[in-house]
Amino acid sequence: MKKIFFAVCIVTAFLSGFAFKAVTEKESDDLKRVTGIGGIFFKSKDPKKTREWYQQHLGLEVNEYGSVFEWYQGADNSKKGFSQWSPF
Repeated sequence: MKKIFFAVCIVTAFLSGFAFKAVTEKESDDLKRVTGIGGIFFKSKDPKKTREWYQQHLGLEVNEYGSVFEWYQGADNSKKGFSQWSPF
């Protein structure tokens, strides 16, 4: 019974935080939107070997940090964006 009560308290506190935030924040039209991701980062036992494998088998141009991908924004294809791929 204590576990159920504890779980209900946590959920109530979590939802109360969302309600408080919604009430206290004013809406604004100048909020920024997410247009992409910063990168893909993952752990590897041997990052150097992983980079070499991706370079050899997938043709990625890699450096000591991984590889950078260039892309264009969908809404305005004159604006470039970049995402980093990096095993560490």
